[in-house]
Amino acid sequence: MRKEALFLPWPLDPGRDPARGLFLPGSNIVYDFHGDPCRAELIVVMEGNQFMVIPELLRAFQEALGRPVEVFYVTLPPPRFRPLVEGGELAVGNLVLSVRPQVVMGPPEFMSGLLEAGLITEPRTFVRNRGVVLVVQKGNPLGISGPEDLLRPEVRLAISNPETEVNSYRTYISALRHVPGLSQKIEREALKSRQIHHREIPALLYHGLADVAPLYYHFARYYQDPRFFAEPLFDYVEFPEGAAVKNEYQVALHREAAQNSLAQAFRDFLLTPRAREIYASYGFEG
Repeated sequence: MRKEALFLPWPLDPGRDPARGLFLPGSNIVYDFHGDPCRAELIVVMEGNQFMVIPELLRAFQEALGRPVEVFYVTLPPPRFRPLVEGGELAVGNLVLSVRPQVVMGPPEFMSGLLEAGLITEPRTFVRNRGVVLVVQKGNPLGISGPEDLLRPEVRLAISNPETEVNSYRTYISALRHVPGLSQKIEREALKSRQIHHREIPALLYHGLADVAPLYYHFARYYQDPRFFAEPLFDYVEFPEGAAVKNEYQVALHREAAQNSLAQAFRDFLLTPRAREIYASYGFEG
């Protein structure tokens, strides 16, 4: 991947005033840490690819609870936030966070490892995604109609990093492995994210350094959602093999918060029809 930092004009969470914040690409810019860790009653860490759902989900949770709640939440690849679950620190530039999450959300394999380490309570599945699509440049200028077109020599690919984001990389490869030679091209030629593919891969497409990327369906929906973008950022191509590859999302309480009533309430809310309805409205499987 190219060394220079690339940015995409991500929308802020609802209610955030850009005039009161810092936005200095290359120096000070943070999107995956949400809220005030000093005032938070509830601290949640979660796999980052569901970030677009959480503001509405939290509003609905507070309505169900009957009172406002100060929440601080982290939307990162699970290996990146694991130090917080283990009681360690996480650095963001010169800022060091040592918050202790009460609720942990992640994929089954990751959650199983935390359970075996005695860090969380028994995980429960609360939603699934709707598989993988091919996100392409707006207007699809190369006329990509399916995974087979990715073998064309002029098509430049981008994908999550197989070392830092193992779960998403495996998912994307599994959706494409039916095309002979495509996995080899990806391994040999594809631009790869460094640590946070849900921010880096769209930036590569946005800046024209890649033509196509396998991404979860709900990402593709997000890029076209008028609630976030006045004009669609990208187009996407669906294919049967991608729709068949679906991942589960699980939730558990941190062992130190097993008796925390607010954490329990949030965990239980994720298992309700209302929460599934919200997730479905953002392209997940309700």
